[in-house]
Amino acid sequence: MRSQIRSELLKLTTVRTSLYFALAAVVFVGGMVSIQAITAGSEFMGPLSEEPTQRSLYLTASAAPLIAIVFGCLGVTSELRHHTIVPTLLFEAGRVRVLAAKAAATLVAGAGLGAIAVVVGVALTTLILAATNTPVLVGVGPVAATTVGTVGASALGSLFGLGIGGLVRNQAMAVGAVLILLLALEPLVVSLLPNVGPWLPSSLVTVIAEGQPGSEVALWLAASVLATYASVVTAGAALALRRADVT
Repeated sequence: MRSQIRSELLKLTTVRTSLYFALAAVVFVGGMVSIQAITAGSEFMGPLSEEPTQRSLYLTASAAPLIAIVFGCLGVTSELRHHTIVPTLLFEAGRVRVLAAKAAATLVAGAGLGAIAVVVGVALTTLILAATNTPVLVGVGPVAATTVGTVGASALGSLFGLGIGGLVRNQAMAVGAVLILLLALEPLVVSLLPNVGPWLPSSLVTVIAEGQPGSEVALWLAASVLATYASVVTAGAALALRRADVT
């Protein structure tokens, strides 16, 4: 199993898709931090000297888990689309073992994606505050909580995306399904059923990534529910892969 996980990690670290997602995380987080800093003090943002504004900049990386969901979705659909999964299954005939190894590797890669986003967000925010001679008002605790939360939520989010991809199998349809779920269905459910909203995947991801106390859902409960979602869809993907024609 270890050799299979190493193989899957090697795939993820050598394909261009992973690089593109890492660059996307860097560009998105860096761009959002820069935009917030530029608009600080306007009608849209408070001054940089205020703690809520600084906290908002430090929390920018909390969007990374949503990117990780799409990244995970491509983890299995790309191989099915290009049939590169065939040599893997010839080497390891146990399809459930293959998907389990992919799940483990995707968790690591998703965590790495979240870590990259956090490093960019925290470093750029700190640099901007230093360049403008603005005292840092956000303590180490909230930044550490956001760091741990973003990395953890990115790992679970990527696993959730992997499960969705394994269930749908078609790459375009899988990515479309994820985007529709996150951008259309969840906001609709939130507007119609506000009590259900906090338990939807994107809401749980936000709670975990921001690491904010006093949320509607406790951090440990949000992590547990998101992990359950990820486990259920991944288990479903394993069952689907057992019967799938991959040729």
